[in-house]
Amino acid sequence: MNRSSLLPAAAGLIAMLLAAGGPIVAAERNQEQEVRTVPAAVNVTPPAGERYQAEVPDTLDLAARAEIALNALTGALDPAYNYEIYFGVDFHSHPPVMRHEVSGLPTNNPKFAESLPMMRVMSGSDAHLDIERGMMAALVASIGPDGLYYARAKGRPWHRNDPAWNPANEDFANVYGNGRALLAMMAWYQRDRDPAWAARLDKMADALARIAWQKDNYTFFPDARVGESFSFPISGWTPATVESKDYNFGVFMYHSGVLRAFARWYEMRKRPQDLEMARRLARYLRQPGMWGVVDPARRASFGGHFHARVAALRGLAEYAIAAHDAETLQFAREGYEYARSVGVPSIGWFPEFVGGPFCETCCIADMVGLAVQLSDVARSDFVGPPSRPRRSRGLGTGAGDYWDDVDAYVRNQLTEQQFLRADVLEKVSQDGPARPTIDTPRESADRVIERNLGGFAGHGNPTSLPNAWIMHCCTGNGTQALYYAWEGIVRAKGDTAEVNLLLNRTSPWVDVDSYLPYEGKVVFHVKTAKRLSVRLPAGVAADQVCGSRNGKAILPKANGRRLVFEGLAPGQTLTIEFPMPQRTETFTVADKEYRAKFRGGALVWISPREESAGGYPIYLRDNLRARQAPMKTVTRYVSPVQIRG
Repeated sequence: MNRSSLLPAAAGLIAMLLAAGGPIVAAERNQEQEVRTVPAAVNVTPPAGERYQAEVPDTLDLAARAEIALNALTGALDPAYNYEIYFGVDFHSHPPVMRHEVSGLPTNNPKFAESLPMMRVMSGSDAHLDIERGMMAALVASIGPDGLYYARAKGRPWHRNDPAWNPANEDFANVYGNGRALLAMMAWYQRDRDPAWAARLDKMADALARIAWQKDNYTFFPDARVGESFSFPISGWTPATVESKDYNFGVFMYHSGVLRAFARWYEMRKRPQDLEMARRLARYLRQPGMWGVVDPARRASFGGHFHARVAALRGLAEYAIAAHDAETLQFAREGYEYARSVGVPSIGWFPEFVGGPFCETCCIADMVGLAVQLSDVARSDFVGPPSRPRRSRGLGTGAGDYWDDVDAYVRNQLTEQQFLRADVLEKVSQDGPARPTIDTPRESADRVIERNLGGFAGHGNPTSLPNAWIMHCCTGNGTQALYYAWEGIVRAKGDTAEVNLLLNRTSPWVDVDSYLPYEGKVVFHVKTAKRLSVRLPAGVAADQVCGSRNGKAILPKANGRRLVFEGLAPGQTLTIEFPMPQRTETFTVADKEYRAKFRGGALVWISPREESAGGYPIYLRDNLRARQAPMKTVTRYVSPVQIRG
């Protein structure tokens, strides 16, 4: 095994990597080195942008979901301990309790750091900026002189003695957490264009490449079994460190974020060494022996932990897009199709473990992210607004149109697994067992329900969130899935706006008012777009649509699944109306058969319902069976910046 050297140029890269010497061991590092928390300048300012009042249909609004998500993203942080997240939240006891865990700081704080600017771009909310500023200062201060993001041993009582994880008596840098820190800093860089983010990104990417191990034609990270899995001890790899064979969870999960980060940073920065690092990581994750091949027709079929495998597929798709690697993209698509087949795609329910009884929010989030990636590439004639890197050239045949999937996942299980009702959680708590003692400082009972509203459930079944609890990895990933869908609703290239999902959305180009699922009606308020392309949802044909411009009937052009409006001017209002598709479907989860009714992509009724103690009921949607959408007056927000999800 050899470690990589810094990668100054693409030429001769692999030879340089393989000739760079032995692994970093303890003798090469100062064992007493500590990453200290010091004040760091992080520019956290209120969101700028346009705001105005509008009367809109009272239907699913992902920007509103983002605003309440900010409450959990900041409320789950612990200012007394460097703004580390309380990873777990148990609502089903009285009092309800949230707790720290070894994995909070090293892998999950960076997810929150990526989500926060996304939620503000969506909602324009300036709530809890002081907490966000503190968390980001702590994150930046946790980046060591070598460029890696470290979890500290000092000041973290749960760092050493968590029985669920490996013991740790020193600082460690988790490789997945560093990948997620890279993605977070990319989001911040797109938001404020501060060159300090780019400098940190280059240094962290170089540091990860330096500690990576090389074997044959691929690159990987070992598991030193220090702290959280796949972590680099600050004293260095030890001679006993070996290549992990955990192909159920560890290898896929902990490499996925790193691969995605290197591929994306290459797209943004165009450093050849980042693409080469991504290529070698992709080769590692593509090894046939890792996947199991449950379905011989799909090379990327799998059993076991769903989230880990689909996270790896997202990384492979990101690399394929960056490298224009059609074969790897096809591999990722086969994996997506297989993953889709082991869940209930009509509602976006996907198992934590293949064949298991519970849906983890992280699984839905991965499927939303991968479906958007593949759908982007399929539209080879459309690559998004200028802030999005060119993604699709030459790869259209390797992907597919999965916008209907995204619509179903987001309208149903993703948004149902977001905790919104304090009154229901209060009842869950009162019905649960008493908790006479609180293990401080690891645990806290301080305003737990209030602080975690907007967070995402750890487990869900088709009618309830059993035991009403949170793993905040699910909040980090679930909030980003909200962003992926929201950002994909409307895209623009030049003077053309393209609508992919019939959900509410403001944008600089056109605003979308969706009356679905009450009515088959969508209104578009034209701003700067001169041409509009609207994708029709499943079950709606172009010849079923009636269109109007400023109240006057028009016949829009049809281009496959899309309607095209041309010759638009600012201030015009376009309306499309169509029959609302309805259907009944049966599906089985954990040997229980459910019957569900749908209006469009939205589940509006389901039976039988769970009656488990401590459960938070979901799909209470009798109101969606009405035939006319209620209206409301809101303050709408349009961000001047876009973040690539």
